[in-house]
Amino acid sequence: MYVCKYMVSLQNKIEGILNKHYPIKISFDEITTLSHFYIKAINWKKWTCYNFDIKGRILNSEYQDYKIIKVVTSHDKVYSWYDYLTLIVSYLNSSYNPCIDENKFLCILHAANMIDDLNMKTIVIKKDNHTLPIHLEYIDNHSYKLIWNNDIPIKFVDKENHFYLASFDVSSHHRELKKEMDRLIKNRDNYNSLHFHLNNNGGGDLVPVHLIIRCLVGKKETWMKNIKKMLSNKKIQEWDCWNEENKHSPNYKTVQEMQLDVLPNYQSKYKGKIYLYTDKYNGSAAWFFITYLIYAFGGKINRYSKTCYGKVLKFGNVINETSQLRIKGHSNTTSGDGNASEIKYKNIVLQCPTEQFLNCSVKENDWNRFWTE
Repeated sequence: MYVCKYMVSLQNKIEGILNKHYPIKISFDEITTLSHFYIKAINWKKWTCYNFDIKGRILNSEYQDYKIIKVVTSHDKVYSWYDYLTLIVSYLNSSYNPCIDENKFLCILHAANMIDDLNMKTIVIKKDNHTLPIHLEYIDNHSYKLIWNNDIPIKFVDKENHFYLASFDVSSHHRELKKEMDRLIKNRDNYNSLHFHLNNNGGGDLVPVHLIIRCLVGKKETWMKNIKKMLSNKKIQEWDCWNEENKHSPNYKTVQEMQLDVLPNYQSKYKGKIYLYTDKYNGSAAWFFITYLIYAFGGKINRYSKTCYGKVLKFGNVINETSQLRIKGHSNTTSGDGNASEIKYKNIVLQCPTEQFLNCSVKENDWNRFWTE
C-alpha cells in the first residue's frame, strides 16, 4: 500500500512527539500497541451523507446496495476499500479496531477526518456490472443513526454479595469505593460466591485494585510483583504495590484518602466462586483488576491471537472447568503505559503517554490482551 509524502511527514512527527514524551523508543507502526495513545483527528460535526457498513455496502440513498470498492482521499491517493480500512486502523488505538468495536469504528469512518489522506473525497461504487465514481460530501445533519457505545443497561442486583465498581478513580469515587470495599473486607467469607460488576469502569487508580485483590488472595502469592516504571524524564520508580499503606509508598496518600474502616489482612484465600462482569470500556486499572483475578483464580488460561485489518490482536479466556472465576463479557486492554498528556499538532491533537511499566505482576505476554468469556 503506497503512503504519500504527507503521511510520511505526519508519521515522522508522531514518532518525534513519542520520542520526546514517551520514555521508550517506539516506531509509528507500533502506536496501536500503546493503550493510552490516541490521535484526535475527527470532526464530529461533519458526516458523510451516505451510510454504509463495514463491507462498504451503501445502506441509504439512490445508491443503496451499491458497494464501495475504492476510496480517493484528499491527496488524490486511491485505495481499495480493504486497504483504506487497514490504513485507518493503523492510526487508531486498538480498542477501535473493527474486530473489537465495530460501532466505534463505523462512527470514525463516517465522520470527517482532519488527516487529509484519511479523508474520503471520492468513492468508487459498484453494483452488478455498473461502476461509477461519486464525490463525497460531508454534511452537518445526517438522517442515519450510528451507535457509538454498546452500553448494556446496568441491572442492579439487590444482594449483599454483589459489588459495583463503576470507577477506580479515588479522587472522584472514593465514597463509592469505600462503601463497596468496606463491605467486601468485612464480609468476604460470608458468601459462597462474589459478583464484581465493572460496568463502564475505564480505570483510574491501581490502589483500590491492589487492595481488593489482597482481600481476596490473602497471603501474597508468587505472581504478585513490585511495580517498576519509567517516567518521561527516564527516571525509574520501584515500590511494593501490595503494601501501599507503607509511608514510603508513592501512593500512601491515596490509601489515606479512601478512609477504609480497616485494610484487608486475610491470611487465607477466598474459596468460593467469583463472577466478573466486564465490558469493552474496561481498560487501564480495570484491566489490571481483571488480569489479577485471572492469575489468582482463573486456573488454566486459553491465550490466542488473530490478525484484524493488518494488526495482530491478542485474546484470552479462562477454561471454566479449572477455574473459580467466571468472566461475563469482553474487556478492553492496556499496554502498561499511562499518564497521558495532550499535544496539539496543526489541526489534530495527540494524546501521548508519559510513563511505562517496566516490570509488574502482569506477565509480559499479556500486555495488550483482550479478555473474553
